[in-house]
Order: sequence, then C-alpha cells, then structure tokens
Amino acid sequence: RCLNSACIFFPRQIQNTHTGLDLSVPEYQEIRGKMMSGHVEYHIVVVTRLAAFKSAKHKPEDVVQFMVSKKYSEIEELYQRLAARYPRASLPLLPRKVLFVGESDICERRAMFNDIMKFISKNEDLATSPELLEFLGTKSTTAVDFKGKNIPDDKEKEDEENEALDFFKEEKTTDLISQLSSVENAKRGEKKEEEGEEEDLDPLGIIRY
Repeated sequence: RCLNSACIFFPRQIQNTHTGLDLSVPEYQEIRGKMMSGHVEYHIVVVTRLAAFKSAKHKPEDVVQFMVSKKYSEIEELYQRLAARYPRASLPLLPRKVLFVGESDICERRAMFNDIMKFISKNEDLATSPELLEFLGTKSTTAVDFKGKNIPDDKEKEDEENEALDFFKEEKTTDLISQLSSVENAKRGEKKEEEGEEEDLDPLGIIRY
C-alpha cells in the first residue's frame, strides 16, 4: 500500500492532450558486459491514452504508463526513419557519435534524447507514426493510424490514382477479350452458313473494330 502523500495515482493527466502521448527520458543505466564491454540504456517513460498501447480491459479515457529501455543505436535508427518520412518535422539535433563515451557524454545524450522525445510526443504525425509505435513496443505496427491515415496524403492520392488506372486497364482487357470472342464466334457462324464458299475476310470490318 502507498501511504506517501506524494504518491501519484492513476489516471494521471496527459500534457499533450492533442496527441494523447507524453514521452520523456529522465534517466539512463550503464549495462556492464564481460571483460571491458558494456553499453548504456536510456529509459524512456511513456504516458499515453492511445488505444494501441492498451488492452481490451482499458477504457478509452484510461491513461497508461510504462517504460522502455533503448540504446543509442536504436534511438538513432528511429530518428533517421522519422527524419526520412517526415522531412518537414525539423527534429532536434541527434547527439553526435564519439569513439569513447564518458560520463559527461552520456549525460548530454540523455538530455538531448529527452528533447527529441518531447518534440516527437507534441507532433501529431510523429506521435502516431507506425515507426514510433514499433519503437515503443506495441504490436500494432500496422495499426490503424489514430487519425485514420497510415501513409502521407500525397502517397495516398498516388495509390488511389494507380488503383483507378489498374481498374481501367483491367476493364479494357476484359472488353478486348469479349470483343475478340464475339468476332471469333461470328467467324465460326459464317463458316457454318457458307460451307463450300471461300471465306471473306472484310478488312474494313477489322479496321472498324
């Protein structure tokens, strides 16, 4: 039981009400490996009311909170994917790569990752992007985008146009086949009626067709 008056109870408030997602990187952890190996994991705290992060038992207004730990390389990959897909988003700068990382570098990276995550959670496109959902561990990577779109408007229009073109191509092909069949059947009928006579090809008829 929590008897501390400072204890936070759910549901807690979402700061970014327009996106339904708050992200922050309050701390990091150094993971020591064998010999002199090791790496640093940055703890990303997620507070959200987005459906992709909830179970069937949750209500729409429920707010859930969890944490994911990510290495520099994983955050860098997300950053590059978002920058490529949303070039106009103007993401904050990514921490530079260095050969040897010291304590001051790790602290600087945490602060910069914190700025990046806060920026992402305030942007409607970035906050509901499939790339971010996958990064945060939701199974809904092909999930319905929360605004009803999974792809940029221009690409969506382009796909619709291509679909329409394909439809017309298919329709024309079907018409062509049926017309050819009609011509073939007509020719067969003529042959039966005119047994013994030479076949008359009517080039003008073919040209008209």
